Amino acid sequence: MVFWKKSKSNWGAAIFLGTAALFPFEAKAVGLHDEPAAAVQAGSFSDVGGHWAEKVIRQAADLNLVQGYGDGTFNPNGKITRAEFAAMLSRATKQKAEQGSAESTLPGLQNHWSQAEVTQLAAIGFIDRNDYKEGFSPDRELTRYEMIKWISSGLVQSEPSFKQALEDTEDTLLPTPETYKGGISSEQIPYVALVKGTGIVDGFEDGTFRLAQATTRAEVSAILMRYMEAEGSKAEQYKALNELREVGVTGSNVLSITKYLYSKNFNNEDASFDKIKNKEVTLKNNIAKMKVKRIIFIDTIDTKASGVYAQMFLDQVEKYQYNRYIAVSEISVISNLDKIDPNTLANGMGNGITSATRLSDASATRYGVPTIPLASAAFFKKGIENSIWVIQTMPKIPPNNREYISYSITTDSGDNGGIILRK
Repeated sequence: MVFWKKSKSNWGAAIFLGTAALFPFEAKAVGLHDEPAAAVQAGSFSDVGGHWAEKVIRQAADLNLVQGYGDGTFNPNGKITRAEFAAMLSRATKQKAEQGSAESTLPGLQNHWSQAEVTQLAAIGFIDRNDYKEGFSPDRELTRYEMIKWISSGLVQSEPSFKQALEDTEDTLLPTPETYKGGISSEQIPYVALVKGTGIVDGFEDGTFRLAQATTRAEVSAILMRYMEAEGSKAEQYKALNELREVGVTGSNVLSITKYLYSKNFNNEDASFDKIKNKEVTLKNNIAKMKVKRIIFIDTIDTKASGVYAQMFLDQVEKYQYNRYIAVSEISVISNLDKIDPNTLANGMGNGITSATRLSDASATRYGVPTIPLASAAFFKKGIENSIWVIQTMPKIPPNNREYISYSITTDSGDNGGIILRK
């Protein structure tokens, strides 16, 4: 099944990598020092017992990815420097710099103990030299974004499908509160999407990534283990990444998460949602103009919701949503009436995909997602554009013994986006 023209790969089942919760911490300055020496056996660290990352720390130490200190400690909550992470990552990767590709030492690295490791990673493509034109500062604390970008860049170098995935996710929707509350810039999105989609870095319990914060030794131990599993694999095998890629290219994850297929237009081409994205749709009786920006689908089985966007848009699955697909649409509406209520707006749509049903307060507040307010009488004002998210349920099988069921949205310019579900 092909989602879009940019990628001709078939999309397979996901392989999910285990992800440990990442806890908040306070950054502080780190002095100049050498990388910790492997002075103790991995199993004898005195300060990791009962730590959330104890098992993975010991596994990483057994593989010589991370090392302890001479006093028998590991210091799992200690902050890690750029140099330390470079040394660990150089041991974790199977990639080698191509002969003749080695470049000159980055500024600020001369005679530093990590010079060889950092230079190697830059030659392979993990580290972008342009990010450190003013100097590498090897003993500076590594930020979470630096860690994420290095890892994502390593994946891109390890397998061409990850390069395509990075391009596909440039305009994706990241399922994090920082999408609407701030904290992630547009150029950071694809790098975060790559580690989120592969499960290498899943974020904190509240869904945030906190890219400006420092990284701990425990977190790095877990992340390196996951990176080693993903390096050289195919991007298509990660279900969450497939969703993020499809949304980045078409504005919807319908093919990744549901059994719906795109219907065909008059030219026998897929009526994919990117064909109607951000185009005007006049609602019935000319009550308003609508534009569809994104259509996100979530799957439910009884009380369980699945999909990379489930946590973002659902705080719980209501009974009427059991065993149905949930379509959450990002739309903009310009009313042509002095006042318009949600029921009138919904009747004007009539496409079975978008709706005028608001998100729950919990979902909207937790992720900062704009939706129709409870007091909506004065919300839709004539001539004023409002961008909102709305929610709709859709069947998982055609009803009443029908052979198929289909839904479509047609723009004022005649473009059509439609889906069909066969028995």
